[in-house]
Amino acid sequence: MKLSEKRLMEWWEAPGIAGREDFDEEILYLNNLAEQSEGLPRWALAVRDMMPRWGFEPCAHRFPDGLEQVLTMIGMGRAFPRVGECGDVPLRVQRSLEYWGRTLLRWAHGSKLNGPLADISTRCADPEAALATAEAILAVGQGRAALDATLERWADHADSQLARTLADGEDAPLTVLLRHPCCFNVASNLERLTRGIADGRVPDLLVCRNALREAPQIDPGRLVWMRGVLRALGRWVEGMPPSDGFCASVHAKLGTPDPVRQWLVASLYKTVKLWTQYTDCMHGVHHRYRALV
Repeated sequence: MKLSEKRLMEWWEAPGIAGREDFDEEILYLNNLAEQSEGLPRWALAVRDMMPRWGFEPCAHRFPDGLEQVLTMIGMGRAFPRVGECGDVPLRVQRSLEYWGRTLLRWAHGSKLNGPLADISTRCADPEAALATAEAILAVGQGRAALDATLERWADHADSQLARTLADGEDAPLTVLLRHPCCFNVASNLERLTRGIADGRVPDLLVCRNALREAPQIDPGRLVWMRGVLRALGRWVEGMPPSDGFCASVHAKLGTPDPVRQWLVASLYKTVKLWTQYTDCMHGVHHRYRALV
């Protein structure tokens, strides 16, 4: 088997959803499409590698932007850098983190909270825990080494048990949360963390794919948009006209059908469907989606 053929076959071994151990009929169909093509161009393989799987997941802030870029790459027939992967933290989120850090810093020094946390009427009962959280949040903007050094310092030297628990270890709440500020729900996690400090307890946080559990509450449009993209991709693959304006905009990005684009769009449909079915299962809902075969 040629190296290029091996690469085609192995790509689907980790499409981004846990529990997929065997190829299904749709993946076999996609591999057959690839085999029938008279040599796939390098740009097409590069674009396929940018489709949703590990490292490019719906929980990232800019996942919708990145997925739209993939649509555009298919239509343009060339690959270029994509946003929205794990670790991609937009500037607005960086500024929000700085605001949170300075707010909790003031709270640790005796000020009251305001805004969405104004109902926490009492002054901070555990200033060390609040200070550790504030300094760790502010360290995010200085890079991974600065964050790790801050967490290690608080884990080793804090007098407060809660402060040590928040910072100590790979699974500590601050470690987990602040190594994943790319999650779209980072503000919700910070609010839970602050309320936990106010109550003197360690909160449960939702990061990475678990963050999608609260998408219907804090970002319902994210899941609706994914289903809309999926419907539009399905209609394009089947050669059907757009059903509405949104579908038409997706089709316009994909360009004119040809064998290479047919394979790419069908592959993108499959990866988006895997993630959409994953979120449906997570929320206990059922939607019917087109089968490729």
